[in-house]
Amino acid sequence: HLCDRRQRQMCIRDRPVTGVVNLATWKALGYTENQWYTLGTYVAPLKTSAVSSRKDCIEAMISTAYKYLGTEYVIGAAGAPGTGADCSGLVMQALYSAGIDPAPVSLIRHSRPGYEYESRNLWNLPMKKVPYSQRQRGDLIFYQSSNGVIIHVAIYLGNDKVIEEWPTKAVVWPIKNSHRSNCLLYTSPSPRDRSLS
Repeated sequence: HLCDRRQRQMCIRDRPVTGVVNLATWKALGYTENQWYTLGTYVAPLKTSAVSSRKDCIEAMISTAYKYLGTEYVIGAAGAPGTGADCSGLVMQALYSAGIDPAPVSLIRHSRPGYEYESRNLWNLPMKKVPYSQRQRGDLIFYQSSNGVIIHVAIYLGNDKVIEEWPTKAVVWPIKNSHRSNCLLYTSPSPRDRSLS
């Protein structure tokens, strides 16, 4: 069982700063030994086939994302529903379930230091960019900071709602909300032919 954020912050304060994250550090943060070995190794089951339509792929993505509702936000994680994920981890799992491989972005790379924020790398994949005004169900919505850096990604559900992993858990929210009033919005559709080019 994961300790809550406040408990983890206290765990962090009580540990010497060594720059080393090992199993002892992991356990001090409230995680289990099993999670040390398994978070980041889960890949969502494939829900589509070679004959699936674009709509089938979109619905596979969205149904996978819905399984994450309430899942705790953990930076750099893309675990199974209920174990922890961040925004790009949730999106990667949704893409995998639709048969879309976002390589070179991957679950393993995402768990490594320096790759915790894969939303900007997902943005740089060779997917067709479309104007925000033309967004459709299943599109990936990217959020940009005031200095132009991609900082977040969510999946568009329609009716100006997205499903996203945002501190503290996965939720369905309006695209524009109090957390993103200063962010610019971009969108990139889920690939129509399951290739990223």
